[in-house]
Amino acid sequence: MTLCLGFGASFGGEAQAETWIESEGWVSLGVTDGLDQSSKSEGFFFGGNGTWSTSGDGLGLSFGAFGTIGRLHETYAAATWTSAQDARYAVGNPRPAYDLFAQPVLADVFLSATLERSDVGLSRATDGALTETEFLPIGGSYMRDGAALSLHYVDEYNTYILGVAERLDLSEMSLDAALELVDGDTTEANAKLQLNRDLGPGIATASLFYGGANDTGTEMELAYRHPVGGRVTLSEIISVPLSDSDDTLVALGAQVDLGGAWSLNTAASYADDDSAFMAGVRIAF
Repeated sequence: MTLCLGFGASFGGEAQAETWIESEGWVSLGVTDGLDQSSKSEGFFFGGNGTWSTSGDGLGLSFGAFGTIGRLHETYAAATWTSAQDARYAVGNPRPAYDLFAQPVLADVFLSATLERSDVGLSRATDGALTETEFLPIGGSYMRDGAALSLHYVDEYNTYILGVAERLDLSEMSLDAALELVDGDTTEANAKLQLNRDLGPGIATASLFYGGANDTGTEMELAYRHPVGGRVTLSEIISVPLSDSDDTLVALGAQVDLGGAWSLNTAASYADDDSAFMAGVRIAF
């Protein structure tokens, strides 16, 4: 089973093994229209979701970014140590464990719309960086064999953020689970569960996001991503807040393969009587 979720695609093979930089993710240049917070997200954008890190065992560096240039983004930078058993330790501001698994499919299909609702399915560390002022997490993480643990501290808000996440690969499907405990003025939790399964020519995804630490409720996302012809992949998404189905979001995305790592991506969404549109050129790495 091949999953094209979360961080997108990456180049594999011998050529990558010989380089000292490993990269995974994508960046895109395009235009958006119709989003609620027009001063932050409408118009031209440049952004994506990616990680760049040194390869090989021993001491290294890692850098990552999620979002678009401007107010709505978070960057990650950390010193790393990779053991001979492929366990990686990171210190600085590593990507939270909660964001490494079970990301909303919407984040890969319509990034700008995801940034407008970052309280759904994203870490408190990421949501805080996108919505609060002077929200600067620092901490460490541990990753190995499809599992991750991280601890961040935000000095300005006197908040600790502890996250654990894991992926379980099964026959023709995978199951992601993540839990995050946030200790500030009070102790709250985020949690999510995501099932990805081969279905016909595509991949069906069912996700459940609970965002107590992000001051939001429980939301269910259902998505189906499938090829149409030789160059087009369609994505259909519905995201339903269980406490208020009137705020349901419906999105449709299309990715047109332009050859190599390049693609043309378009998406449209409708929620709460508002519609939005995105079109851009993407390169995966």
